[in-house]
Amino acid sequence: MASRLRQSCCQLLVQQHELAASYANVTPAAIAALGAAPSTCPHLPATRRHASSAAAAAAAASASAAARPVDDIRSSRTPFSLGTSGSPSSSASGSSSSVASCSYKPRPSSSRRTYGQPLPHSHPHLFPRRGPLGNEDLVAYPGQEVGLDLLDAGDGQVATDQLTPGIPAAEYEQRRRRLMEQLPDGSVAVLVSGRVKSMSGAIFYKFRQESNFWYLTGFQEPDSAVVLERDASRPRGYRMTMYVPPRDDHNETWNGPRTGVDGATDVFGADEAYDMDPATLLAHLRQKLPAYTHVYVDSPTQPTTPRRTSGSRASAAASNVLNYLSPPSTTGFDLFSKKSDFDHVVKLLADPRKCHSLSREVERLRFRKSANELRAMRRAGRVSGEAMAQVMRYVRPGRTESQLQAVFEYHCAVNGAQRPAYVPVVAAGSNALTIHYINNDRLVGDADLVCIDAGCELDGYASDITRAFPAALDGRFTGPQRDLYEAVLSVLKGCTALATEEQCYTLADLHRRSVEMLRIELKNIGFHLGLGTLERILYPHYIGHWLGIDLHDVASVERSTKLERGAVVTIEPGVYVPYDDRFPKHFQGIGIRIEDDIAVGERDNVVLSAEAPKEVADVEAACAAWAEDVDRREFAAAAPSRGGRQPSAQQQQQQQR
Repeated sequence: MASRLRQSCCQLLVQQHELAASYANVTPAAIAALGAAPSTCPHLPATRRHASSAAAAAAAASASAAARPVDDIRSSRTPFSLGTSGSPSSSASGSSSSVASCSYKPRPSSSRRTYGQPLPHSHPHLFPRRGPLGNEDLVAYPGQEVGLDLLDAGDGQVATDQLTPGIPAAEYEQRRRRLMEQLPDGSVAVLVSGRVKSMSGAIFYKFRQESNFWYLTGFQEPDSAVVLERDASRPRGYRMTMYVPPRDDHNETWNGPRTGVDGATDVFGADEAYDMDPATLLAHLRQKLPAYTHVYVDSPTQPTTPRRTSGSRASAAASNVLNYLSPPSTTGFDLFSKKSDFDHVVKLLADPRKCHSLSREVERLRFRKSANELRAMRRAGRVSGEAMAQVMRYVRPGRTESQLQAVFEYHCAVNGAQRPAYVPVVAAGSNALTIHYINNDRLVGDADLVCIDAGCELDGYASDITRAFPAALDGRFTGPQRDLYEAVLSVLKGCTALATEEQCYTLADLHRRSVEMLRIELKNIGFHLGLGTLERILYPHYIGHWLGIDLHDVASVERSTKLERGAVVTIEPGVYVPYDDRFPKHFQGIGIRIEDDIAVGERDNVVLSAEAPKEVADVEAACAAWAEDVDRREFAAAAPSRGGRQPSAQQQQQQQR
């Protein structure tokens, strides 16, 4: 009896909600006054609960539109509107009729739509702000020219059309359009996201999105896919279909919110979106791919769990993509039970005349950075440079290499970095002779020169900085350390001056010039170099590499490519003198590398890592700063004995700390 009564009450509440939704002037408060949301009623079917909730939300949105800000997050159908998504269908219906079935059911008490990644309305503190009144906005738009002053210090409002920090949705749309325009007619591109990687058992690493997938979508969730079909009949020239993790209360309780199919269309500009399922994606690929002459596809990194492979003769990239479609456990879906779909797709991707590398095409776009990308990289360079200066102020004999690493990573993190760009090199003394030394476990000695190669990833872009500095108590280089340091610094400055578009240098040209410059510098300080000695022993690495979303960015772009405006390159000459009698004894055991990140301009360039001290006087001043702090504390502690005022108990505690 009680159960039937509760069911009748729930049905009555639904009727009240539907009646309220039919009046245009109804207010959200009036709807809330009707009672519990229909989605809290367990006796109603899921479809009925969803429909009644949508009706109530639509009425609330209609009634409050006049009093609501344009970017209010409580909009019923488009909770977070980016304004210019670039998708002609982003304002069209995003209902379940155009997508695969979605298992997500609205949360009963939520008035705020959540997504699987930060957006301006949910994390405004992560997004660049507009500059002071009258200044240029910090977020540029496609085709907009900016000057070389890339340092932004805005304190105004957050630009709500950013999709990821610093990058507006319109720029992601432009990237996809440019990609499809450079592909031949009859082309389709298939991208798959990264996957969560396991460190040990159920313990996983922090997820990082596959670089090309992120560059084209801005979507940061794992286990996703995008299909881009060239279509001249559409206003933007292509069709975009996304496959995203389904919204699911149980999973979101453990792992956080997901964007879902509605967010894929409303926020990320997809024409269609489906819940990610290997069977669905395979079926769609089998249906779509035969209609196209050219298929562009690349795999993410290999999955961490070995999986079964097909006997079909597919290319390595195609096999990896299909392997990616297999879930970690085959209990829910056996990929090979859909053998006809699987074999058909394998056959299509195995044809080298039809299947092409997508990464090469995307990296052609990534090579030249936009104004917004350069600003993001300037922010990353600034944060890393300031962190490097903090390490110089912290270093002294008796510290450990790992402590210096911790100081660097701490200052990057508190200033917004999401993660280190790579495992840092913190090499004291002769450890610096190992170029990729990462043990970072030795005590720093008084006579040591410390070489640190470290960077951070901020807003999706990497920085890469190397500095060498003394650990001595007075913060000063020894004579040999200073001579060798100035030789390397001279090469860095000389190569930096050549890094412009107008001078038509390639990365290979820069390396040859760096060898020539370094040979002269070393001879000037007493080195006698035999044939090949410099390149084989003292300077065995390259002058630098491309930098961007990846630390070693755009791998398909050859070193023989000329530097262009908007490209970013590292310049990192170094010298590593082993304990070998062929070289002056006072230089033996010293390893020095100095590295900056350079944004190439037409006639000049920008040093993105300028905050990291590198002039001898600046380095020594930073390294001596801690000693000056000690002197000030000792002076303050001795003040009472000089007739000064007795410090308070709180001041004494601060001095002791």
